[in-house]
Amino acid sequence: MRKFCQYILLLIAIVAFAACTSQQKGEKWELRTVDGQPERTVSIDTMQLRDPFVILDKNEKVYYMTGTGGAVWKSKDLSLWTGPYNILQLDTTMWMGSNPVIWAPEIHEFNKKFYYMATFTRPEIIIDKVAGRDIPRRSCQLFVSDNLTGPYKPLVDERPLLRADQPSLDATFCNDEYGAGYIIYSHEWIQNWDGTVQIIRLTDDFCRQMGEPYVMFTASQNPWSSGVDSLGQKSFCPVMDGPFLFDTEGGELGMLFSTYIDGEYSVGVAYTEKNHGLNGPWHIEPEPLLRDNNGHPMMFNDFDGTLVMAVHKDTVMNGKRTSVPRFIEMDRQFDKLKIKRYYKF
Repeated sequence: MRKFCQYILLLIAIVAFAACTSQQKGEKWELRTVDGQPERTVSIDTMQLRDPFVILDKNEKVYYMTGTGGAVWKSKDLSLWTGPYNILQLDTTMWMGSNPVIWAPEIHEFNKKFYYMATFTRPEIIIDKVAGRDIPRRSCQLFVSDNLTGPYKPLVDERPLLRADQPSLDATFCNDEYGAGYIIYSHEWIQNWDGTVQIIRLTDDFCRQMGEPYVMFTASQNPWSSGVDSLGQKSFCPVMDGPFLFDTEGGELGMLFSTYIDGEYSVGVAYTEKNHGLNGPWHIEPEPLLRDNNGHPMMFNDFDGTLVMAVHKDTVMNGKRTSVPRFIEMDRQFDKLKIKRYYKF
């Protein structure tokens, strides 16, 4: 009996070691649905998801899409999506607590690691009060995994990556020609009444910011947005969010972003001058790229090499206001981004 128990214990140890070794080698973590929800497959036309972000698993030929709420879905054809899966392991001792509101997650691959970044809000912590509005603790944080499908664990300890006294959102990742990592994000308009897109360099381990952020452009520099100011007067729209960096055909830099035209969510584009890098100067195009309550854009190349923009469209479904993801084929010839066609599945 003793020998049998010793054998069982040895077998358990071998299995545990093998599992640990497999995870270290980068094998996929088993996807689990969110909070025990049943796995389901839905059509993109009826899917409810805000701030969509798509990344490709080129080995498995699978698309993964995440969005506000933090869950991830998978698809073979961009039409039917299965999920929702939980890939994030929150540390409840961190500043965002155990039940944060999660907005606009993104997943980026860099140096054989996968980085999950998202906007986290902890409503019960108030950091400021502006024009009678409480400003909650809202900031962007990085998580890391060896695998695209997770699990994603905090990259840093309980300290926030960005300034604790400013609400920030919609971070996206980029790197320069030297391999240095940066995040581009928005300082939210509810505090400064002129939302910004700004960039900050990260330390080599991505755990801290280096120096102070550089403002790339502001909401007030946009020639076509419109809204009302804090006094109720007609003005530019102070919202500036959803930045996403891309390369033009000529190798220059472009930036997608979102704002409003009299309450209508819209997509704009900014470009750098020739032979200028991330710091610009940046110039916003005189007309929006996309209107009709579409916003929070990003782009990816599908498995056929087609350039696709993903946005969400605010709409009404079954009598309720909601947001649905949309895919749009794009053209970036002659260093200018243009819409070719809308996907119809």
